Amino acid sequence: MKTSNFLTGIAVICCLLATGCGTQASHPNQLNAFDGASFDTLTLAHGALTSLRTQIATNYPSYDAEFNEAAASYASAYNAYALYRVQTGSQAELTVAIDNLTVSIVALENVFQTDMHASPALIEATRKRAETLRQRAAGSNVTVSDILTELEIAAAVARAIPTTGPYAALASMVIQATSQALADELTETGQPIDLSVIQPVATI
Repeated sequence: MKTSNFLTGIAVICCLLATGCGTQASHPNQLNAFDGASFDTLTLAHGALTSLRTQIATNYPSYDAEFNEAAASYASAYNAYALYRVQTGSQAELTVAIDNLTVSIVALENVFQTDMHASPALIEATRKRAETLRQRAAGSNVTVSDILTELEIAAAVARAIPTTGPYAALASMVIQATSQALADELTETGQPIDLSVIQPVATI
């Protein structure tokens, strides 16, 4: 069961990073490709954090601090993006803010993976596979979001956790967060950029 779930997770990463499957559609009102990719990245992060907030606030208060750090990083990235939309010379600041957001999401995932007792070897294998796929996609016309990759890595690891074990609920929370992120990004694909749908996520 664990091997099957792990391979399913890897297959999803392959699909998202392979040429054609993860092709980024432009938004009719985007300023440029960077603008559109940044919106897509924030849409993914917003979906994941919104899903996690509900679960953490209700069932896992021990993660409040780590979640709030990620939410604060998201708010900073959102503010940098809003500024970029009216002042495109601030691209460097936005890039740094999104990088910081990625780091905070990875830190949150690491806490979950530790508490799920996920195998370090499994996590390392998943990351290596994702990195290989990312490098293969680098030369194509696919825009690869680091946050998308990190969310899929987290989901792939969570899918390897036994569904009847003591950590199944925590693993399910991680999978649901990635699913929500992908659903939100799909909803906004090809649509006009609308900052109202990616407003900062409230802390707990």
